[in-house]
Amino acid sequence: MSDLYELLGGSTPENNLAEEYAGAVDLFGRLAGAVEGGNLRYAWEKAAEVRRYLERFERRVQETEAASDGGDPFVRFTGGDLDGQKVATAAVAFSQAYRAGKLLHPVDQIKDDAVKAEVQASQERTRAFRDELGI
Repeated sequence: MSDLYELLGGSTPENNLAEEYAGAVDLFGRLAGAVEGGNLRYAWEKAAEVRRYLERFERRVQETEAASDGGDPFVRFTGGDLDGQKVATAAVAFSQAYRAGKLLHPVDQIKDDAVKAEVQASQERTRAFRDELGI
């Protein structure tokens, strides 16, 4: 487990939800890049993937129940048991791995100083590695 993951509390429902969100952000960034580049086939592929990630995100915070009168099932929000601040912190931290995530969620949005420091250290390691490679 990475230091960041340990700081965020390991595998928790909040972190799992945040990972789904970060994946959707990444794919939306790829979709945007495809549209900007005029590559509509790739955009079409990414749109389907964004939809799947958003559906998984939605399933993590809802519950489908059968209607008591035999009618159509109904869906209700069940994310109330989750800690919204933990989801927000993890979502911003996980999104930093992606171009769109950095644009949508600057690292300064992270309120936990230890998590922010770890994200910044990771970004610095990535920058140094890219410099070594000359990219």
